[in-house]
Amino acid sequence: MNKKKLIEEFQRECVLSKKYQYSFDKDVCGKTIEVLVPQDHAKRIRKKLPGRWRGYRTIVIFHEEPGKKDDED
Repeated sequence: MNKKKLIEEFQRECVLSKKYQYSFDKDVCGKTIEVLVPQDHAKRIRKKLPGRWRGYRTIVIFHEEPGKKDDED
């Protein structure tokens, strides 16, 4: 199965947005699916996803949304 079909199935089974970015990688712990989400979605998505899906370890990475910056002292 190609990566695009795997991502579509992952989105469908885990009920995830198509707006998120998905990538496949491999590290010392095996194959991974990385999901890049806005920072305010990360906590909810981490609780929702299984730790492993079809032999892939799932990793949620967040990014700051444009226009949202924390005030620094």
